[in-house]
Amino acid sequence: MTRLIGYFLLIVLVAVGFAWIADRPGSVTIQWLGYDIQTSVFIGSVALLLAFVIVFLLGWLGLLTWTGPKKFRNRVQRRRQRIGQEAVRRGIFAAGAGDKSAALKADAIARRTVPNEPLALLLQAQSAQLNEDSIASRQAFERMLEKPEMAELGLRGLYMEAKKANQNEAAKQFAERALAANPALSWSSSALFEIQTREGDWRAALKTLQIAKEHRHLAKPEADRRRSLLLTQLAIELEDSQPSKALAYATEAFDLSPTLIPAAVVAGRILTTQGQTSRATKILTQAWRSTQHPEIALTFAHARRGDSPRDRLARVKSLVAAGAQTLEGAVAVAVAAIDAQEWKTARLALEPYLANNPTARVCRLMARIEAGQNRDSGRAREWLAKAARGAPDPVWVASDGTISAEWQPISPTTGALGSFEWKTPPANATPNSEDFAAEISALDVVSLEGESLPDSYAKAKGLSGRSNEPVDVVASPVGKEGADPSKTPPTPANDTATSNALITTPETTVEAEEVTTPVDRFRRR
Repeated sequence: MTRLIGYFLLIVLVAVGFAWIADRPGSVTIQWLGYDIQTSVFIGSVALLLAFVIVFLLGWLGLLTWTGPKKFRNRVQRRRQRIGQEAVRRGIFAAGAGDKSAALKADAIARRTVPNEPLALLLQAQSAQLNEDSIASRQAFERMLEKPEMAELGLRGLYMEAKKANQNEAAKQFAERALAANPALSWSSSALFEIQTREGDWRAALKTLQIAKEHRHLAKPEADRRRSLLLTQLAIELEDSQPSKALAYATEAFDLSPTLIPAAVVAGRILTTQGQTSRATKILTQAWRSTQHPEIALTFAHARRGDSPRDRLARVKSLVAAGAQTLEGAVAVAVAAIDAQEWKTARLALEPYLANNPTARVCRLMARIEAGQNRDSGRAREWLAKAARGAPDPVWVASDGTISAEWQPISPTTGALGSFEWKTPPANATPNSEDFAAEISALDVVSLEGESLPDSYAKAKGLSGRSNEPVDVVASPVGKEGADPSKTPPTPANDTATSNALITTPETTVEAEEVTTPVDRFRRR
């Protein structure tokens, strides 16, 4: 509108100017190159205006001829850019929606029109992924590394492609590069931490966890929980070779997570071997109050070196009295009482839990009591038969249903950190090894004559030496199959060697001389 008004005012001014000249007649004489030209002022003014217009038109045509090709080329390029950007926009939307054909079509247009557009590379990668073309996808992500603004996106894409192809080493390198380039990236610290824990590189995982904590990728409680799990595993691995360092790791882990059973047990064992009985007792008592576990009770019982079986029984009673009265406490007292040949005390401890389908562990303990106190092989056999049908005992169960004889920092199935809990396994639980479930079942139905302990279970529990030789589950006056039990010499009830020859773990009862678990190692020191 403004331009139209301007044109109108210009025409009015020209018309007024010509009218003013027409009202004032005169003549104009021009002598040039031997010519004499004479005309009126009005005609001279019109001729001058026409000459000006012609010169302007000629100059415009010359400028257009000079700059026209370049302007035309720029105009075509702008049009191609517009088409390409529109194709990229539609293609990214289509790829996000999973429309494979539309994404590929848009990608083809973008390749022709805007091959160097950064977002076109993203469209190429996404459309290649939809088309399951891993080679094209990797090539697109690799080209992103050449552009500083897309380098981080390219690293993440290459990491995901490597994970998809199960190239764990390549995925680890891409995650490391991304974390080194920008520690604020949460995905790189999380991915690298997962890879490091799967590989068992606990120290590197601790460093990555520290970076994640500093940049607030994790809440402080979760970061502390993960650190405690890593420190606990390090303490377990270093317990024999570097006990001082293992103790530092275990105590820090216990301070961060007082309910972490393995941390308390490792710390208690090391402190016991170092003669720090009071400190070991304090840690184990605190752990027992928060989470009752048979290994805590066993470690607590042997926390003072040189104690007799009766002294250990008294210690266990004091520990159980410090917490709530539960099945674990009763079992701990019963095990210590059997070791001290206090059969009545052991029976009284288990009595409240004998009704309503007692657990397999309780049944096996009762079989030992019957064999040791009454030398009644028949009653012992009955209890072992009940153990085969008894309620399952608590074991280490991962969140994915995997069960394990011993605590592990990660699930062997999913690699999730801290997924194992001490609880009764659900019906859909899966063993950590193919033979684990069969081994647990076999141990429940072991007869008084003794059966061979399966290899994989012996390995899981740290048994050594004669793991495949017959193991007497209950010390009783019963011979091998086919022998007459009535003709077998009775075992003295006060035989300390016989009483000490048996140890009950949450899973089974085996000969103490066969056990080489950490608990028994420190008992021999």
